[in-house]
Amino acid sequence: MSRTKFRIAALLPVIAMLTSSPPVTAETYPARPISLIVPGPAGGTPDVVARLIGESLRGRLGQQIVVDNRAGANGFIGVQGAARAQPDGYTLLMGFAQTMALNPVTFKRIPYDPLRDFAPIARLVEFELVLAVPAALPVKSVADLVKWLKANKGKAAFGSFGAGSPSQFAGEMFARSAGSDAQHVAYKGSAPLVTDLVGGQVQYGFVVLQVAQQLARAGKVRLLAVTGSKRQAAAPDLPTMAEAGYGDVVATGWYGLYAPKGTPEPILKRLEQEVGVVLQNPDLQHKLSGQGVRPAFIGSAAFQSYAQSEIERWRAIVAKTGFTAQD
Repeated sequence: MSRTKFRIAALLPVIAMLTSSPPVTAETYPARPISLIVPGPAGGTPDVVARLIGESLRGRLGQQIVVDNRAGANGFIGVQGAARAQPDGYTLLMGFAQTMALNPVTFKRIPYDPLRDFAPIARLVEFELVLAVPAALPVKSVADLVKWLKANKGKAAFGSFGAGSPSQFAGEMFARSAGSDAQHVAYKGSAPLVTDLVGGQVQYGFVVLQVAQQLARAGKVRLLAVTGSKRQAAAPDLPTMAEAGYGDVVATGWYGLYAPKGTPEPILKRLEQEVGVVLQNPDLQHKLSGQGVRPAFIGSAAFQSYAQSEIERWRAIVAKTGFTAQD
């Protein structure tokens, strides 16, 4: 080998070391804005929650969190897009109970696997639903509503805030248990649902509790029962659906933060830590409460177990009720 070639060969490892990317660490991340995919429309509760949490995280991470709304196809579009993103920490997903636990057990085929394709970072918030009816409907209890539905067969409809959502699931389970033929109307979010509920275009719907309470105080809807396993501190006088005789109608919702599988562990740990910090902020907690959700932080390991248990819980409900979503 000539002296020149020898020198070049000797320099190659040094050149490679100088030009290679530095290792990803929690200290160097993030170096640019982060995209947060929300599989829902702008202006809806998930979108607002994502922006509130994203703004709080910006102060901790020193980079903007850019909300990327990708609505449609029962959340398939947004979740699949996140699953296919580079696992570098610069594309995250806000997954819902619907997209990460219900879709896998109510559709025959979905274009992603919530357990295989994602690394869970943290659960963010959770919420209960409440059975609400228009104030003009002559019912004051779940039993009254069942009587009304049976007396008005072929005339009733119920609304949900999305096809395949906990809201639809609760409505379908209630209809089957009550022997009602009420038809389902799927809306693209809570806002259009409550608009038509107030206007009487649908005769009942399962709505986020705090949102429905605001309408009830204004005399626009009447609240009959909550879908949680126990009465809620925010509405202690409302019975549970189980207390009203419909124990199968248990539906809760949650949002969680995910990254594509393969995202470096230091990045996941940094995000988990920062999310835990911001969700302790009283101002953020107050703003989230105004959106009808409450902070419910659990870290990566606990969230992974929780998400798996949620899939199995909904799978058992599907097997018991026979409910399936449109494929």
